[in-house]
Amino acid sequence: MKRILFRWLWRLRRPFGPPADGLRVSALNGTRMIVLPGVFDGVTLRTGLMLAQTLHARRCPPGTHVLDLGTGSGLGAIAAARRGARVIATDINPEAARCAQINALAHHLEQHIETRVGDLFAPVSQERFDLILFNPPYYRGEPRDLADHAWRSPDAFDRFLRELPEHLSPNGRALVVLSTDGEIADALRTATHLTSQTVEERDLHNPRLRVIELRARA
Repeated sequence: MKRILFRWLWRLRRPFGPPADGLRVSALNGTRMIVLPGVFDGVTLRTGLMLAQTLHARRCPPGTHVLDLGTGSGLGAIAAARRGARVIATDINPEAARCAQINALAHHLEQHIETRVGDLFAPVSQERFDLILFNPPYYRGEPRDLADHAWRSPDAFDRFLRELPEHLSPNGRALVVLSTDGEIADALRTATHLTSQTVEERDLHNPRLRVIELRARA
């Protein structure tokens, strides 16, 4: 019964997203994150939280050049910067980029985090990274507004997989969090130019979340 209820609540968030009518504060391992109205809350919805928690010292040592793609509130960017990484955080939603910048300032990490606005890799052009973080929109369809880009897109994940190798350093990799409740995981099967492996898995009483590590195939 608990599994059914949790799955129903998760699906209920899909079309409407988290409340957007007020500023919120979420906590990541004791770190408070400001979430502005209309910005995806990766702590409350667990996906961003799980991705950030995979950034241990071996996976993200000091000096790592990180791209937090679709940064939302800046959760992944903050986690990486706290480990000494140099981070560029991007989002198609200007309010999300602003939120990430506010959190960088609030945690005195503004020297380590640069925020940019744009769709997928457009804001980083020819740049390459040691580590790319992505919590993609899980549902296919046209977003209703900028905030809804966090939930749905007709092709964002497909374009990400196609363009990823152009933005990885020679030993670079991407970490992507996926949900069994989403509609995009099948795209991995056709991404034969990439290698993939599950590095973290968590059962939230259905859906199940997985963090996938992607590398360019040699």
